[in-house]
Amino acid sequence: MGTIESCDHLASAPWDPDAPDAQRTINFRELRPTAAVAACRAAVAEAPRLRRLHFQLGRAYDRRGANQDAFEAYRRAAELGSGAAKVNIGILYQQGQRFEKSEAKARAWFRDAAETGIPEGMYCYAVALDNGIGGSPDAAAARTWYVKATERGTTKARDALVRLELDGTGTGLRCD
Repeated sequence: MGTIESCDHLASAPWDPDAPDAQRTINFRELRPTAAVAACRAAVAEAPRLRRLHFQLGRAYDRRGANQDAFEAYRRAAELGSGAAKVNIGILYQQGQRFEKSEAKARAWFRDAAETGIPEGMYCYAVALDNGIGGSPDAAAARTWYVKATERGTTKARDALVRLELDGTGTGLRCD
């Protein structure tokens, strides 16, 4: 297996539209960071223009808890057009663990991710609008983005939409 394939095998996210094989992805909690960091660093060196490799390297660093390194890898992937990286940058800012906490920056990154058309970004932006993360709650806008994410197959967005309709903003949902 080559370096790019190794990185893909060890760190592709199930919800990343850039993942080369949707059947061969790995959930974040199952990711083995030491092996993934090594494989993805080698893959990035081999193919530095492939945004998915930078994103996957970011996931590996993120899983390791090296959030500044994760941010740098995600930022490079985002510069290359990765909506998935934008989602994860937003999560880093929202959580603020071993990283700057800024709900306003989180919301802005989620918006950017949503506007790329990635369903996970749409969901995260809707959650921010719903719960007033980084700004005032906005039920109408949250509803719009939950609907868009639902139309693209995001089950948790459909469930969130029902909660929003029944209970109004402030559902307490999370994007992570």
